[in-house]
Amino acid sequence: MTDIGKIEKTIGYKFSNAALLETAFRHSSVAKESGQQDNEKLEFLGDAVLSFIVTEYLYFNFADKSEGQLSKIKARAVSTETLSSVVESLGLDVYLSLKSNDPTAKTSKKTHANLFEALLAAVVLDGGIEDGRRFVLDLLRPHIAEIASSAVYDDYKTALQEYAQSVKLPLEYEFVAKTGPEHRPSFFYRVLLDGKAVGEGQGKNKAQAQIAAAKAAYIKLKNKGDTL
Repeated sequence: MTDIGKIEKTIGYKFSNAALLETAFRHSSVAKESGQQDNEKLEFLGDAVLSFIVTEYLYFNFADKSEGQLSKIKARAVSTETLSSVVESLGLDVYLSLKSNDPTAKTSKKTHANLFEALLAAVVLDGGIEDGRRFVLDLLRPHIAEIASSAVYDDYKTALQEYAQSVKLPLEYEFVAKTGPEHRPSFFYRVLLDGKAVGEGQGKNKAQAQIAAAKAAYIKLKNKGDTL
């Protein structure tokens, strides 16, 4: 890895001990050959620190959410999908030091998520927990807000599923259509309860369309007086 200055500028933190930064970007495939330390122990520490920082943030900023809702939000906020997307959107994955003949590791979302955690640990060891907290929240706060807003609607899917089970009727989500350009598509889904449509929804991806359909179905059944 070379461009330490570029990485520091990207993450908004300047290291006193650049060796920590270099270790965070050193994959085990390279470390085994060079005899240097890989980023796995940093990833181990970063995983624990990340969990604490996100849990603390949720506790103080989402007082209206239940423990179950907070757990769901946290799980998605620290998921491989979220962390890897942050790393990739910032272009940090290109600085990973790994074997050139291991293309799978280069593109692995798990590898990229591990890099996020290792980098967090490096920041904490170098500057302390406050710098680590700023690092995490600057990068994850927008994702947490989006996840928290969609988590409300996830509860509609859960409530709908529980209702279907209580009345012993099959529940399924049926694809209706995909419209719009490839770079900005819209998906449409409907909810079928015992084969009958009870709600439709639209979203920018399949998951969001299903959530919107579940909300529509939930509200419709609730207005009919069904016990949900």
